[in-house]
Amino acid sequence: MKNHTATHLLQAALRKVLGNHVKQAGSLVSQDRLRFDFVHYAPLTKAEINKIEDYVNQCIWENTDVVTTTMDLNSAMESGAVALFGEKYQEKVRVVEVPGFSKELCGGTHVTATGSIGIFKIVGEGGISAGIRRIDALTGPAAFDRFRSSDQIVENFQADHNVSRNEIDAFIDKLQGNIKELQRQNQELKTKSARANIGDMLASAREIHGIKVLSAQVPPIDRASLRNLADELKQKLESGIVILGTDLEGKAALVVMVTEDISGKVSAGRIIKKIAPIVHGGGGGKSELAEAGGKDSSKLADAIEYGYSVVEEFMGSGT
Repeated sequence: MKNHTATHLLQAALRKVLGNHVKQAGSLVSQDRLRFDFVHYAPLTKAEINKIEDYVNQCIWENTDVVTTTMDLNSAMESGAVALFGEKYQEKVRVVEVPGFSKELCGGTHVTATGSIGIFKIVGEGGISAGIRRIDALTGPAAFDRFRSSDQIVENFQADHNVSRNEIDAFIDKLQGNIKELQRQNQELKTKSARANIGDMLASAREIHGIKVLSAQVPPIDRASLRNLADELKQKLESGIVILGTDLEGKAALVVMVTEDISGKVSAGRIIKKIAPIVHGGGGGKSELAEAGGKDSSKLADAIEYGYSVVEEFMGSGT
């Protein structure tokens, strides 16, 4: 009963905040929660959600009587009662009204006064299909349990980090700053580790049809660092092809660079399109630079080795 009446209040609040284009597209009313699907074309902002909650809770706290009347369908529609689109109604219909706030055709069970709902809290909002949004909400004891659970999380955080409630936001901002700095330092170390083997990588370059080709897997580094490393190796080769791959948390990243003097003979874009499928990925680029990503980093070594074969194929065929 609480959740059913709250659903009526929610629809009325949605129309007040978002506009009269809001129409019900489905709903679920259960003992512990409610779900309401409605026509709307953009995600709700936090400010809009707050305003909707304010409207509904204000109506609850005013403890307005819920009035039910039976009348003929035409009279009900002329009175402004909201009907479900596509619903077939009998000649006599039941109108559920919260005076000054909501008026709908409905045959379901409701509280006798809005105050019985206690409190209303939206706990979820999202899109379920084009032009259809969904709201999940709680009322009464379930909503109170949610507040108490959230408060316990805050209290635990305060105890664990020795901060007052009004210091939490600043503390989290500081933690996030520390995390970003640690991530930057970690990436810097990974890049240094990868660069430490530049000499060995250059020594491993093969000559294929008179062209130096360096194809190697390097320790995990981000895409930007992978490009920078490939560019550095390309400059040290002076003339040739660099193919690098790295593991990005189980996914593969590949980059191919070709020096300008031979880019007319073999294209980085053509090489990447050949080797990317091995790591279950794809990519592309131009004659001197191409990149790709893949879903399976376990195949990186195969892709890297295949790079030599691809260059051999292209140079051998003269295409």
